Amino acid sequence: MQEWYMPMQRNQPTAQTITVTGQGTVTAKPDTVIITLGVRTEHTNVQEALAENAKRANDMIRALKTIEVNEEDIDTASFSIYPKYNYSNGTATLTGYEVEHIFDITVKDTKKVGNIYDTAIASGANIARQIQFRLANEQPYYQQALMLAVKNAKEKAITIARTLGLPMHDMPLQIKEESVAPPFPRAPYSATTLAESSTATPIQTQDIIIKATVQAVFSY
Repeated sequence: MQEWYMPMQRNQPTAQTITVTGQGTVTAKPDTVIITLGVRTEHTNVQEALAENAKRANDMIRALKTIEVNEEDIDTASFSIYPKYNYSNGTATLTGYEVEHIFDITVKDTKKVGNIYDTAIASGANIARQIQFRLANEQPYYQQALMLAVKNAKEKAITIARTLGLPMHDMPLQIKEESVAPPFPRAPYSATTLAESSTATPIQTQDIIIKATVQAVFSY
């Protein structure tokens, strides 16, 4: 959060002021996608569940490398082992184990997302959690949104001054940058459960919305 103050002359009488909030919004196409997917296996024996999960996860990683997904762009998001019970007449009986290995895959070419899904499914992935659309560098877009926010604040102040017949000064006495919210897609992308299919997976990228807000004080 930043504040900018405009210099005032000494002995200048206290000015009457108009305080307004300006907002600016910029829409951008994402250039980075983070896919969260993984492998879930079940077996009555925990070692068998682990072994099968490891095999399918390694097969998936090897397959992704063949379509030029770098190993450093494949990160483990979580790894879990869950015991499974059967409940009958108030008694819990252990029936097996579920192993889940979830990965975050960073994709720097949004056109490859569908192919990455297809490859992952065909080689072992059977669950997906979410898709995150991002910008590698959102600062240029935020600066543009900030500029629009300042212009919006000035336009609001001018409208108020003209409506009331006040001789407003164009240069603000103070501008305060409000807290910044992170960029976000237009709408959330729902999580899905994957099943093997020969049909290509259509993934439509979503626009990223970048917002900036300022509070400005003008004198009249």
